[in-house]
Amino acid sequence: MRFPDGIEAQPEVLRTSAAVVRGTLDHIAPLAEGAVVALVGIGASEHVARSAAPVWRSLGLRAFALSATELAGASGPVADVVVAMSESGRSSETVAALEATTGRRIAITNFTDSPLAALVDEVVALGSGPDSPVYTTGYTATLQAVGLLGEHWAGSGTDWSALPDQAARAVAEAKPVIDSVVERFDEARIIDVVGSGASLTTAGEGALLLREAARALTAAHETHNYLHGPMEPLDPSVACVVVGAGRELRLAREVSDLGCCTLLVTTETGVDADDRLALIRLPEPPSPLARSVLEIVPLQLLGWSLASRRGLHADGFRYEQDDIKLGNR
Repeated sequence: MRFPDGIEAQPEVLRTSAAVVRGTLDHIAPLAEGAVVALVGIGASEHVARSAAPVWRSLGLRAFALSATELAGASGPVADVVVAMSESGRSSETVAALEATTGRRIAITNFTDSPLAALVDEVVALGSGPDSPVYTTGYTATLQAVGLLGEHWAGSGTDWSALPDQAARAVAEAKPVIDSVVERFDEARIIDVVGSGASLTTAGEGALLLREAARALTAAHETHNYLHGPMEPLDPSVACVVVGAGRELRLAREVSDLGCCTLLVTTETGVDADDRLALIRLPEPPSPLARSVLEIVPLQLLGWSLASRRGLHADGFRYEQDDIKLGNR
């Protein structure tokens, strides 16, 4: 699947994948009382884990996030339950992490016949179909699946059914805003992507996909850490994407006042765009992780617009590595 096709396909994929995931969850056993859960992944999946863990804790689950590489050489249990995420099921580091752990192990993957799925006790199947080389549908389907799994275990009843239509609206409404700022982002020497809470996954994945799709120099930052020094190099040669509705609102105004081309992605209604600050206002989603699904859409569109300006097709990688995926697909 081509990158722009993956962006457009997400509303329908989210709808289809949600039905598959819900069917899978019927066979996922409850957590034991007081069980500690480790969310594990690498790359885009690690970004999902970092945001999902605090959301799960807010639901009353005892959850924390680990990079798959942190488990290299581990022996014995790191948690009562390990939830490993890999869209392909072939990420070598994640498979190695599961091989090094004991206890209950669960995979979230699009491929139930993958090496990762073969290692675990239970599989949450994404059913999200083909994905683009720079992840689109697989990433957002994973976010949705992690949100649904956490709520399944917590016994909460959030209605996610509006999310596909909200994603379609986000795609349509973000396009003209991206068109209005892409030239200035193309001229920037670096793009900072900033967010906090559940939006931390948007900062991490957004910075990653801009590098992958458009070969842009980027950096991802947690909002409050950004205030403690990383802002110091800011000048008009830096562009910023600020994601969120808390301290991010003030931050977006501050960095735009420094002359940085700034894009604010938010659900907040009490803020307006101006000549220095572009605004994408998202619909209010049913949960923090559903909001993260919507937040990545403008970054995907920015990545594709930048790639197109630079004559790139976002259809593969210049520096393919032979040790990060197991087998062939």
